[in-house]
Parts: sequence; C-alpha cells; structure tokens
Amino acid sequence: MENNIKVFVRTSTIIFTVFISLLAVFSVAYAHATLKAYNIILMSIIAAMGLSLLLLLLVSLAIVSTYRNKKARLVMLMLTKAGMQIMLPLALLFARANQTLKKSIRLFYIELNNIVVESDNKKYRPQDVMLLLPHCLQNSECGLKVTNNPQVCRRCGKCKIGQLLDYASEKNIGIFIATGGTVARKIIRQNNPKLIISVACERDLMSGISDVKVIPVIGITNKQPNGPCFNTDVDFAAIKERVEQLT
Repeated sequence: MENNIKVFVRTSTIIFTVFISLLAVFSVAYAHATLKAYNIILMSIIAAMGLSLLLLLLVSLAIVSTYRNKKARLVMLMLTKAGMQIMLPLALLFARANQTLKKSIRLFYIELNNIVVESDNKKYRPQDVMLLLPHCLQNSECGLKVTNNPQVCRRCGKCKIGQLLDYASEKNIGIFIATGGTVARKIIRQNNPKLIISVACERDLMSGISDVKVIPVIGITNKQPNGPCFNTDVDFAAIKERVEQLT
C-alpha cells in the first residue's frame, strides 16, 4: 500500500509539473504575441475544429449506412471501424447520466460490431474459434466449479452450459467460462483464437470488444430474467447460427 501511494504522488507531481509548464509557456506567449499571431492561432483552432467535425460527420454517416445495409465494404468499412473507436464512445460519454440510453448505445455498438465482423467475409476453422461464456450462465444451485474445467458439468439441464458443451464438442470449437473481464482476457491470451464468440451482458461485451482489437469478436448478449450476473440465460439458436455462418 505504501508503494501505491508513492506511485500516485509521483504521477501527480508529473501531471502538475506538465500543467505548470504549459501555463508558463502560454503566459509568456500571451505577453509577447502580436495580433497577427493571435489570428493565426485562432484560425488554426477553427480549422482543427472544422476537420474534427467533418471526421465525426463522415464516420457517423458510415455507421448509419453500415447498420442499415447490414454490411460494409472497403472505405465504408474502414470509416465504420473508426467510428466505433471515436463516435460511439463519445455518445456513451454524453449518455452517462441516463442508464436506458447507455444500454441502448451499448447494444447498438455490439450489433454494429457483429455486422463489421461479418462484412469481412472470412471463414474460420472450427478449431480456431473460441466460445467464451460468463460464469453466471451456470445455475446458482449447482455445486460444481465449471469455470476451471467446464467438462465436469453433469448436463442436468438446469442451465445451458451442458447443451453448449455438447455443441462445442460436436463442432470441435473451444469453449471457456470466465468469471470476469480479467480472466477472459487471460484466457484469450493463452489460447490466441482467430475468432471469439462471446456471451455476456452489454456492458462487459462492449468493454471486451474494445479491449480485444486484434481478434474479431461476435457479441451475443445474455438474457437476465433474474437480474444481472445471476442465473442468466442465452439464446442457443443465436450461438449456433453464428457458428454455422462463420465456420
């Protein structure tokens, strides 16, 4: 704990030093700058804002076009991917105070991401596909620890774990169950799949898709009849459809 506070103090010192240095530079510039220099600075700021607005407009139009057409190609695909990194996080930032709006934006992000992955028109070998499930799919009354070894599942039918295990075995795709985002990222690093089909709530899916930039991820939101993170469910047909489509 002592080391942590030292790191915080060092980091804070660096931040304050940078801001003080910038303040000093701007103060000197203000004291010695001419009217012409002010005009150049102001024009540069206006130009930068104009270019930023143009970029936001382009990526927004690309997002709308991709979503409506359910596919994208070349430049449109590139702009949509850029928009997912820029515009949608901005939209989420402005929606922080409204939980309903935040959920809608996250769901839209996941759906758009799936369209982008499918637009690449790639097919994957089953053994290169990872099915990543959340531990909350497991029935809370089950005493087995399927997160360490999913194969201990007894296929009792009280949750979808058994059905998904059988399907993954039939299709020869890897199946893993994670207790959270950190564990999920560790599983991905250790197995290095070419495609991930991930089941989770919309918040974890958006976060996970943003983190795993190199590997394409298909997101499938879980159902929450008992609230988040407790005895959740998933549409088995939706998973099966994605596997059949992409392998």
